[in-house]
Amino acid sequence: MTTDTMRLFDPYHGGMDGTHSNPYYQYSQLYTPKRLKELFVWCEYLFYQSPHIFAALRKFGEYPITKITYETVNEHLKQRHKDLLEKTLRVREFLIKASLDKHVYGNSFVSMYQPFVRYLKCTKCGALTNIKNTSYTFDVTNLKFTYSCQSCKSKVTVSEDQIEDRKLLLSKGINFIRWDAKDIDIDHNPLTGESEYYYKIPQQVVSRVNSGHKTLIDTMPIGFLKAIKARKPFKFARDAIFHMKVGAPAGINPQWGLPPILAALERFHFTQILRKANEAIALDYLVPFRVLHPSQSSGVADPVQQISLTKWKDELDLNLRLHRKDPLHIMYAPIPVGMVQIGGQGRALLTLGEIQEAEKSIVATLGIPMEFLYGGLTGRGMEATLRMIENQLSTHIADIVDLMQWIDDKCSEFLGWEKITLGLTPFRMVDDFEKQQLIYNVWQSGKQTGSQVISDTTMCEIFEIDPLREETRIKEETLRGVRISNSLQIEMQKQQNNLAQQSQQEALQGPSNYNQQQVIANADQIVNELSQMEYGAKKSRLHQLQVEDFVLYSVVVQRMELQNRQQTQQGQGM
Repeated sequence: MTTDTMRLFDPYHGGMDGTHSNPYYQYSQLYTPKRLKELFVWCEYLFYQSPHIFAALRKFGEYPITKITYETVNEHLKQRHKDLLEKTLRVREFLIKASLDKHVYGNSFVSMYQPFVRYLKCTKCGALTNIKNTSYTFDVTNLKFTYSCQSCKSKVTVSEDQIEDRKLLLSKGINFIRWDAKDIDIDHNPLTGESEYYYKIPQQVVSRVNSGHKTLIDTMPIGFLKAIKARKPFKFARDAIFHMKVGAPAGINPQWGLPPILAALERFHFTQILRKANEAIALDYLVPFRVLHPSQSSGVADPVQQISLTKWKDELDLNLRLHRKDPLHIMYAPIPVGMVQIGGQGRALLTLGEIQEAEKSIVATLGIPMEFLYGGLTGRGMEATLRMIENQLSTHIADIVDLMQWIDDKCSEFLGWEKITLGLTPFRMVDDFEKQQLIYNVWQSGKQTGSQVISDTTMCEIFEIDPLREETRIKEETLRGVRISNSLQIEMQKQQNNLAQQSQQEALQGPSNYNQQQVIANADQIVNELSQMEYGAKKSRLHQLQVEDFVLYSVVVQRMELQNRQQTQQGQGM
């Protein structure tokens, strides 16, 4: 291909016959980045400057991340992993941020920071000193620490060989880092598909280390300090970094992902041109400029030749001021007054419709409907669209699950825990009620026949119910019911004993004033009334009866117990 032919197809220059002779040339393409790292900067700008891109990528990052599932029968192990991921690491929030990196840059880089304690070994006495408990001077060019040994009280200088980093097996110290894609370099082998990752340490971090920033130096891994010493990028170990990326065509940097919002870049430049034009129109044409002048009354009498224009102007200014103070003010003029309006047609010049169409194109490049952002998608009218979005997000959900599993495996290896399999509850934008009802019927049929096909745990996951929490609540409610029943039995036994003692005392004192049959009849009537009352009213009525007539109260309690026992026996017989 000749140079002239190449220039013809070069979108960044005009054609051979002029700028507009090339149909693929646009003015906004002058600002299109030509390097990948520059593209990442533009993607950041688009994310924060375009409301549609911001809302779409945020929703795409949050919607598919559902409840975490733990596949293990060991409840203690499950609770341990759950506390680590959900309480300590807050992994769901981290997954949302990582997915946001993937959608903005097309790439997401994650690695694990393993907590450690750094010790300096004295070259004279061999004592170990915790670096956080001593003051020192750090020479980054030679990687040496100079400090006063607390054991031998001597000033020593230790080199790299006398630095000991010991792992701190503490889950609270674990941290997962999202690396800036602009600072990452990838050495890729297209034959094996393997990649080596390098991190270019920002100059701000290097300057803080050179200035002896103690907190940063105490906690920075030794590999980073060596990289700063050698003035080279830091190389990650194999499997030390997790890379999520958006697939790109084979001929475009296979080691990198392609930002999804790249296709929206040119349309965004176009909308910015329209917005800038609207800004100029709003400043110049929206507010009209009015010019007042004496109007000519006839073709012969010209008021300009008959009156003093200076006095006319002063009178007009005075009446305008009076009108602003009093809108009902009336001005008397000996000659007609004319007005000429300059501007004011800005509304007709604004390009709001063109901006809206360009913004729709931006949303279309992301592969989502406008209703997804503004609402309006319904389960009946937009099933096909919602299913399409679910399929579009399925690959991303698989990446999120892989990242979550990688995080848990790294923590398990570091802490010495047994590994378990993680997952997410199925993501559905449309609730398939018919399918849920069919699954429920199969589960219920298995419960009745004794041949279960669907487990209770699966049913709980479908309806987003935590089976462990429900089992705990059922256990607590059962125990609470047993405690209440036992407490009632003890209280009734006490009352019966008191009633027996009272009956014995009355028998010794003489004939009773109570008619036994009448007392039992009154008690049965009260029991019937209590059975129709709520728990609080029933308790209040029993307390009042206990204070007024203790004997009748005791008989009522006995009759209630007898009634409950009979109802229980009837229920068991059925």
